[in-house]
Amino acid sequence: MSDKSAGHNWPEIYRRRRERIRDRIGDGVILWLGNSLQPRNYEGNTYPFRQNSHFLYYAGLSKPELAMLSFPDAGRDILFAESPGIDTVIWNGPGPSNEDLAQDAGIDAVQDPRRLQTHLDLARKQERPIHYLPPYSASSIYRLAALLKTGPEEVKTGVSEILMEEVSKQRSLKSEAEIEQIEKALSVTDRMHRACMAAARPGAREIELSGLIQSIALSRNMQQAFNPIVTVHGEVLHNDSKETVVGDGRLVLNDSGAESPMGYASDITRTFPANGKFTDIQKEIYQIVLRVQLEAIDMAKPGVTYRDVHTAACGIMVDGLKTLGLMRGDAAEAVEAGAHALFFPHGIGHMMGLDVHDMEDLGDIVGYGKKEPRSGQFGLKYLRLSRPLEPGFVLTVEPGIYFIPALIDRWQSERRHEAFINYDRVRDFVTFGGIRIEDNILVTSSGSKVLGPPIPKTIPEVEEACGCSIQPVWPPV
Repeated sequence: MSDKSAGHNWPEIYRRRRERIRDRIGDGVILWLGNSLQPRNYEGNTYPFRQNSHFLYYAGLSKPELAMLSFPDAGRDILFAESPGIDTVIWNGPGPSNEDLAQDAGIDAVQDPRRLQTHLDLARKQERPIHYLPPYSASSIYRLAALLKTGPEEVKTGVSEILMEEVSKQRSLKSEAEIEQIEKALSVTDRMHRACMAAARPGAREIELSGLIQSIALSRNMQQAFNPIVTVHGEVLHNDSKETVVGDGRLVLNDSGAESPMGYASDITRTFPANGKFTDIQKEIYQIVLRVQLEAIDMAKPGVTYRDVHTAACGIMVDGLKTLGLMRGDAAEAVEAGAHALFFPHGIGHMMGLDVHDMEDLGDIVGYGKKEPRSGQFGLKYLRLSRPLEPGFVLTVEPGIYFIPALIDRWQSERRHEAFINYDRVRDFVTFGGIRIEDNILVTSSGSKVLGPPIPKTIPEVEEACGCSIQPVWPPV
């Protein structure tokens, strides 16, 4: 892909990554399948292409319909790529040759895609295992089914557990070159959030703010790492609607992040007042969330489980809510019972890298490992990362306090957790919305480090940013 970090030999990086995974697998062949173009409403009108993240990690090539085979016993890899015909050149331009693609990926051999079937047929004939990762799109499932000469359901059940484990181990530890890419994305995300704070005003529409931040990323050759959440309804955790007009006195929640040209994510949330000034009660709730976030960041260090960070953060939150009369009783008991989840129904954070929820297609093997089951308790079951932290992990820290009318109504009608929740006081907040504060951190050998430039986060910083002039999209950083 383009815009690779200076000073890094990326072909050699990809070669070493594949060497390591070949050594770990040791037998059979490894099939790496790139993504296909996805039709938007007819075959020739497609969504913007995004390569499979595992393929990006091991080959770095962002082109549709690619595939790669790694041979552990032979210590080699083959790239399979279609030679562009004249129609492709006319419509899309000449582009790099297949040999150039192979060179960029550190691969010595490139073959026609039709040869891929021959290699796989031979592996089956020799009864050699074919290792592949779980496909997450229908097109990949059916493409694999055709290549493996099996049915879609058999494709899903035939994934390689050992390949999933080794890929998870390798991709979980971020290198210096990967951190540079995440920092590059965060430098643009910083501008996105500052511009959103400066542009927000009573009477603006959510879609205007969303369009503004996306234009900033696009002008710097960056896509969004995920669909931005820009809303006055912060209590709706993944709110897709952007039709609401921003009202005076409302809070705006902006959860967004640019993706570097090499595919590395950023994921930042800031919550700020539409009119530039927090009310007293907004300050009270905001300070609780900020305290939880700062203490959670301080707790994140090697050997500490992220489940313990989450649990401790929930206890701090309960103590804060008790000062406002929203909760009562022993904080530890409230958290153990799950009463805090009325206000904080998700986990404290998740892994991040080439995916905003890194390697979520591999399932809980990434965030939990083999032996720890995911909790069934409401709220805790949404904790995506529970395992002990290691140096090299990049993760989000994103506590929030939300007042979700439907959830409040249901729990109150069921008299759930009345020993810990003061529903009479909670009813005063049903139109409050929600506050979330999120940063991306790197776990270091002794603790953790917040990545990227300092994006306004304290109340004085946020209010000052809300009063700034809108920063121009150009010139690029």
